[in-house]
Amino acid sequence: MAAGNHPGVRDVHQLRVSVRRAEAALKLYADLLPTKRTRLIRKQLRTLRRAAGQARDLDVVSLQLAELDSEQPRKALAKLRKQVAAKRIKAQRPLKRSYLDAKKDGFVKRSAQLIKRIRWRGTGDEPSFQDFAHRSLDSVVNRFFAAGQADLAEIDALHEMRIQGKGVRYGMELLAPAFAKRFRKELYPVFAKAQERLGKVNDHASAIEFYRSQFADDDNRNVGKLIQELLQKEHAELEAKHRAVLDWWTPERADELRAQFTTVLTVSVAESDVVNESLATDSDEISTPLL
Repeated sequence: MAAGNHPGVRDVHQLRVSVRRAEAALKLYADLLPTKRTRLIRKQLRTLRRAAGQARDLDVVSLQLAELDSEQPRKALAKLRKQVAAKRIKAQRPLKRSYLDAKKDGFVKRSAQLIKRIRWRGTGDEPSFQDFAHRSLDSVVNRFFAAGQADLAEIDALHEMRIQGKGVRYGMELLAPAFAKRFRKELYPVFAKAQERLGKVNDHASAIEFYRSQFADDDNRNVGKLIQELLQKEHAELEAKHRAVLDWWTPERADELRAQFTTVLTVSVAESDVVNESLATDSDEISTPLL
């Protein structure tokens, strides 16, 4: 995927998602993995993710420019689109290089060897998978709700909440077998929706950063007016999406979601099916829809 000369927007996005999910798995199951080998793989994954970051940001900007209507100055818009396309091609080089480096360094073989060396390395006796899952997810969930209590009027705080939300989402995916199906059916969509809402805020923030850098470029004086208009548009969109998140993440919604997680994570595994049936019933009575 990363080795191609012209990967699609979805390809790069899926690469970043896959890398983040792999990083989450390594962190979640750290007590079962050899430290040195895990450190090397995490380093390779981090390099790939960072290399894909600029490409992904440019893909987002390119899609936004493609949706602009014909009222924009044609020559200025065409030039800006051309500049973005050129930067996107350039951004592909470090991504391809990172992919080839990982391949050369035996990433696939090293990952297979890591799996063969899985054993309990944590303190105390090895827990059952169910006990391990409950403890691990509880830790991830606590970090998310702590981030959700910050001053979310600040974009940086919102970004941290987004990162912690990803941790919960990946944790639910990786630990799903330890819980009844309704656990994922009722609670997982909340985090998928949260990522969608927070992702839109992040996209507009990234676009603003890009347009600011373009406006500072002396070669862009003849498209300066267009860039200023795009900056105003992105600021307005960012404010609207930011406000939508703040209106959505109310104390009532946070408390209700927290209560459901607490219920699931404090019961025995044998009771999980009963609890999840209860969650399904309770969700019909929630005054504030979780989504």
